Amino acid sequence: MTSPDSFVETRTSREVGWVREDLAELGLDPFWAELAPMAGAKGRGGVGRLQVGGVELVVRPYRRGGAMARLLGDRYASPARALAELEVLCALRQQGVAAVAPVAAVARRHGAVWRLRLCTELLQGGRPLPQFMADFPGARRASVERVAGVVRGAFDAGLRHPDLHVDNILCSQASGEVQATLVDLDRSRLAPPLSDRSRDEMLARMQRYIRKHRASLPAAPTRAETMRFLRGLGFDRRARQRLWRRLSASRRR
Repeated sequence: MTSPDSFVETRTSREVGWVREDLAELGLDPFWAELAPMAGAKGRGGVGRLQVGGVELVVRPYRRGGAMARLLGDRYASPARALAELEVLCALRQQGVAAVAPVAAVARRHGAVWRLRLCTELLQGGRPLPQFMADFPGARRASVERVAGVVRGAFDAGLRHPDLHVDNILCSQASGEVQATLVDLDRSRLAPPLSDRSRDEMLARMQRYIRKHRASLPAAPTRAETMRFLRGLGFDRRARQRLWRRLSASRRR
């Protein structure tokens, strides 16, 4: 395992981490401090806030889901998963895709297993897309268009995401402009070119997530907004209608 550009690798007998150059001299211990609660945070690992070297961070401890959650919880065989996500974030940003800024990936050994954390810069004012749409109804159209642009850029970069959904795309406003940013790229990888099948599978998963959680989402994209999103991905009218039918069939399955 090697450090991405602008990150420094640090190793001790029981820890390893990849830390952004400007914070590397602080060592790894600050990234293991107790986390402050983060209002509205979602995810399995207990996402929290932390300040290190004057930088406000969002810290996500890794935790397994599905059938492995009860058996292994937050224990991993190696630090590789955290480093892999750090690398994907760096690669997307280098290609101009709006992904959250990574600061550190750290791992600490506990016997034969590891516990992992990913630290990223806090996005001031960032809200998951459904919350943003509820809080700023007048900016719904702009948010859908910005999200489409970011997702299109990620697809062009070859992003394969096993769980891309509306709650891991944050929207914010700056100087009256809506910005969209990808977060939580755990288990993602970049492998261009992206096939139509892989793209459709990710879009279908996004739609299934909306359908499954519609009752609990602060706001959900309408059919018209979904069509606007697909137009932002580069589909013409006829292609949007065909894709919508395929996505609908996938949801039913």
